[in-house]
Amino acid sequence: MKKNLLRRVLFFTTLALMTVACSKDDTCPHKQGEKDNKVAVLLPDASTIDRWAVDKSNLETVMNLYGFETTFYTAPETEEGALLQVDQLEEAMMDDATVIVLTAIDYQKINESGLLEQFPDVKVVCHDRFILDNPNVDFISSTDTKEIGRMQAMFLLNHFHSTGAASMTIEFLEGPDTDINAKDYYDGAMSLLKEYIDGGQLIVRSDKKDYNDVKAESWEIEDGKAAMVDRLSYYAEGECPDMILAANDNLAQGAIEALTEAGISNMPVITGQDNTTLAQNNIKGGKQAMTIDKNLKDMAYNTGLIVNSLISDSPVQTSQSISNIPVLYSKITLMTVDSY
Repeated sequence: MKKNLLRRVLFFTTLALMTVACSKDDTCPHKQGEKDNKVAVLLPDASTIDRWAVDKSNLETVMNLYGFETTFYTAPETEEGALLQVDQLEEAMMDDATVIVLTAIDYQKINESGLLEQFPDVKVVCHDRFILDNPNVDFISSTDTKEIGRMQAMFLLNHFHSTGAASMTIEFLEGPDTDINAKDYYDGAMSLLKEYIDGGQLIVRSDKKDYNDVKAESWEIEDGKAAMVDRLSYYAEGECPDMILAANDNLAQGAIEALTEAGISNMPVITGQDNTTLAQNNIKGGKQAMTIDKNLKDMAYNTGLIVNSLISDSPVQTSQSISNIPVLYSKITLMTVDSY
């Protein structure tokens, strides 16, 4: 928390000094050459997950404060949208962007395009979602994805222990493999849950517990619903698992819809992530037990700090890395009914 506060103070102090310096003359470093401060931001649109509209707004604010010439691109989180994003990436690079801020719709499509290799001088900052196995990524601004999974798992384990039950049933609804973060959420959760599953305390009645068996086709609510319908087929009519580890709020909503249509009114304990308006309403209504707030403003501030450091050639100091790529983490907060 102290590190995040310090970054925020440094961020606004730097901006204040930049504003004073630039008001006195035209020698502000971001005005010395148009290309020096040209930034492209590529994000998913908000048609699947509404948080991306918040990210866009936050990033617009930060980039404007720094004075960067910024172009924003958005695309839907679909197979067609992933291909569109590759085209947008090429357009941004051809337009002489100095820094690309990228939230990949499908990281595999980005890697397969070869664009990061074709334009090695363009700096690439991953915002929220990682792109690994690519040496041309310069920095990551995100959250600790495995910690998110552990936080969800610990919430379920605390519930399990609080009941005093000898065993409980659990099912998994994880995100798609087009989002590399999804596997991290799963790995983080299973690092705590596996011993309980192996020991028979947590029973996966569907026997679907490996990531490839529990990953959804997308983050769409409908895919979460379809996955939950499948899991319910392993239970007697009117029955459901005691707990559902849903990786995000959309998958949680899909589970809630499937359970409701199956005639189940007393919801199991369901996790989530993103702190969407939908999740907040579900939590207040007793349909979802928790979500995780990812402090999107802090993430945007971190991204802006990184972009500025790359443009000004003054690297951000961090001791954390993912696959040898430096990373700045924004804080995450567990949200329950007591949080609203």
